[in-house]
Amino acid sequence: METATNIPKVITSQEGAKFDISGHEITVILHNWAGNNNYVFRMSSPPGSGIPPHVHKNEDEVIYILEGEFEVMVGGEVFNATAGDCLNFVRNIPHAYKNIGTTDAKTLWYVSPGKGFEEFFGELSQFPPGPPDMEKLNSLCDRYGMKFLI
Repeated sequence: METATNIPKVITSQEGAKFDISGHEITVILHNWAGNNNYVFRMSSPPGSGIPPHVHKNEDEVIYILEGEFEVMVGGEVFNATAGDCLNFVRNIPHAYKNIGTTDAKTLWYVSPGKGFEEFFGELSQFPPGPPDMEKLNSLCDRYGMKFLI
């Protein structure tokens, strides 16, 4: 017997919610459809862009680098990662990354548990372009169990 959590689904490359967050182009591939708790998205990050040090209280992230070169910080250690490398960011461990290449970098993300990321991205995408108001950003992140360390 099929249940709501094991219904197969094919997601085409044209499907998925799209978000622009501080110049990062995000396309959601898989979210809380049919009651699962996975969140998968593609992201294109312009040169010089990234996410500063932060922690998640609730989620683990796995990031596969499709194209590009990143400087990555995990738990205080810094290293470079390139196409074909896979990053494992676990909850409660500080992490950050920055596109250090000269072209847009492309990544594939898996977030677990993923419930709530759609709402988080929806709210975050409403911020105006440019450096964010850190008080508003921290308030938003706090509601979703995240914290920037800058």
